[in-house]
Amino acid sequence: MLRTPPWLRDVARLPRALLPDGRCRLCALASRAPLCSACQCAMRRAPAWSCERCAVELPAPAVCCGACALRPPAFARTVAWGDYAAPLDRLVARIKHGEDPVLARWLGRLLARSLRARWPSRQLAAAHVLPMPMTPAALRRRGYNQAWELALGLARELGWSADCRQLLRRREGPAQSSLPLARRGANVRGAFEVRALPRGTRVLLVDDVMTSGASAEHAARALLRAGAAEVAVAVLLRTPPPPWV
Repeated sequence: MLRTPPWLRDVARLPRALLPDGRCRLCALASRAPLCSACQCAMRRAPAWSCERCAVELPAPAVCCGACALRPPAFARTVAWGDYAAPLDRLVARIKHGEDPVLARWLGRLLARSLRARWPSRQLAAAHVLPMPMTPAALRRRGYNQAWELALGLARELGWSADCRQLLRRREGPAQSSLPLARRGANVRGAFEVRALPRGTRVLLVDDVMTSGASAEHAARALLRAGAAEVAVAVLLRTPPPPWV
């Protein structure tokens, strides 16, 4: 039986990957944008009060959460576009597993606008945008890095530079989402390598979801050791904390 060569399957996917299909990615109604206006209005965006360091939701105005006050992370600040909850979690699944770079870059532009709105002008000096990296084996399996597509959309919206070759992930372990929070730090410790980063560079690290912050923490440590002046983080969605009592 003849098998379709991989390169031919890739060519067949190009129109779907590059051209909008004219429908909302959430409700499937006709839309010129990846999300229709009704779905955009219905979404729960980032909370009114959040920790400046890790973007976790807070019950009242404060500079940072208790965890960041006791043990400040290596990254200086974090902005998140929304909560990792329905229906926004479906967008992450789509850009991660649905081969939808058009949606990822569009969401990167929205993340850039959240960054403009939430960070003061002194924090908006041009930064070098880097995506959270994948190992070469994981990249081959998935076909593309959704964090890089988000980073491209964000960088183009802000007019900043972006690169996917300076921060690398050399060691692959279990998926962070499959591990309890207490084990996630050990899973990514020593996993990141930095190449050719000019000393004194301000870095903005981009990812799709932040839960424990372990990946961002260890990536930021590697970047600071390599000479970065500061590392900030922009994530599409932030996992909400447990309900307050």
